[in-house]
Amino acid sequence: MSANPISRVRLGSGREFDLIRAFLGDPEGLPAGVEIGPGDDAAVLEGGWVVSTDISVEDVHFRRSWLTDEEIGYRAAAAALSDLAAMAAVPVGVLVSMAAPRGGRINVAEVQGGVGAAAASVGAAVIGGDLSRSPGPLFLDVVVLGRTSRPVSRAGARVGDELWVSGTLGTGAAAIHEWEAGTAPPEAVRARFARPIPRVALARALADAGVPVAMLDLSDGLAGDAGHLAAASGVGIVIEEASVPIDPAARAVLGAEGALEAALHGGEDFEICFAARPGTVEPDAHPVPLTRVGRVVAGEGVHIETASGEIRPAERGGYDHWSPA
Repeated sequence: MSANPISRVRLGSGREFDLIRAFLGDPEGLPAGVEIGPGDDAAVLEGGWVVSTDISVEDVHFRRSWLTDEEIGYRAAAAALSDLAAMAAVPVGVLVSMAAPRGGRINVAEVQGGVGAAAASVGAAVIGGDLSRSPGPLFLDVVVLGRTSRPVSRAGARVGDELWVSGTLGTGAAAIHEWEAGTAPPEAVRARFARPIPRVALARALADAGVPVAMLDLSDGLAGDAGHLAAASGVGIVIEEASVPIDPAARAVLGAEGALEAALHGGEDFEICFAARPGTVEPDAHPVPLTRVGRVVAGEGVHIETASGEIRPAERGGYDHWSPA
């Protein structure tokens, strides 16, 4: 573990993160044993323990008309487990607190079964939680525990590094677009939303090879999450528009321009994004595709390089729960 604990990782811009900064207050004074404090995908404690929590709320993160009860539980747990992947941690346990309405509208056992299936998919187990009645929507709070001797923070990128992503992007936002338009998304798009894959094994393999110097998962869109990595590392990032790996299924639904917007700003993909020193990534050495999408530069914030070579500031970041728009 680090001999110099990080009391707080710098957060990116946006109303949501302004509220978090105000809530956290003084960045100093974390207790002994906290290696990485607030601001990253997870906290890292002495002994290599990694802990994170993630909320999933009906009609905010999902709608029951979109998913089965089992899928609701699976997706909530997978989203939380993705935070462990972002830190290159091995998942150990999951705790889920659930508040559900009475009357049989929600099959609690099926939701719990989905949580258990997601945990088992990465070698973890459900080790506790809480169950309560809700007067309104279904609410899940998933806490995940993992371990690592080599945590990867968001804060290690430096000028000259390359920016990489795993898999393909855009399907999560494409699924939401179709549902909100009153259309059932194609199964390939729906499945990526309903059962995201936490990239735990890939992140561990990359970390074991010493490849990522900064890493996070993509929940708020490539541009938004790259902005968090840039802020944490004190650098700027240029994303090369032509290199973004857009999922063909998303392109079929949204068209080329719409799918690019979904990949940059839509979120819900739960792939990993990482910075690496030039020449250290072997994209063909892993079963999940890896794509170089940009570079780390001096300055701050995220810029987009178009196919014509024009570089412009990203007009917006990723999804913000507290945005006035």
